[in-house]
Amino acid sequence: AQTSAESAILLNNNNSNAHAVRAWALDFQGETLEAEASIKRALELDPNNALAHAYYSEILVDAYYSGTGIINAIEKAIEESKVAIALAPDALETHRARGYVYEATGNYEEAIREYEAAIAVNPNIADLYLALGRNHRILGSYDKAVLAFTRANALNPEDPTPDLFISRTYATIGEYAKAMQY
Repeated sequence: AQTSAESAILLNNNNSNAHAVRAWALDFQGETLEAEASIKRALELDPNNALAHAYYSEILVDAYYSGTGIINAIEKAIEESKVAIALAPDALETHRARGYVYEATGNYEEAIREYEAAIAVNPNIADLYLALGRNHRILGSYDKAVLAFTRANALNPEDPTPDLFISRTYATIGEYAKAMQY
């Protein structure tokens, strides 16, 4: 994704979406400082780019988690996710970002609603089900968590993360035999 975005930037340095996607890809690689610089460029080019605002909110949360973020990173992430939702209320990315912010701030029921809204847009993205399951597990809805993790596993069977999350969920409720299976 980073390479594709950088190629698009070479073709048109004023492409806000290309800068936004580059930032998002950098964030996934743990390069939050470079990601923030790229997302700010995307927003300079188009302050109404909903995807850029959504990605920025995720970058801010990740920077907060990694300890590289600004002092008020979470507050800024909340604001960016609100802007993203206002600009594109039906976009998967805006709901995913808002869910991620809610999850980071401990608002798990709201996070579930946002992740479900993102899944309604596209039900074939494993990471959305992982996020949904994490929030159900935190709230003690273990059956719903296992169901979400199982769906993520079906969508991406090469990824061991759903199996790990399922095993930890079963271990949490004392079903150690099932936990061992996963």
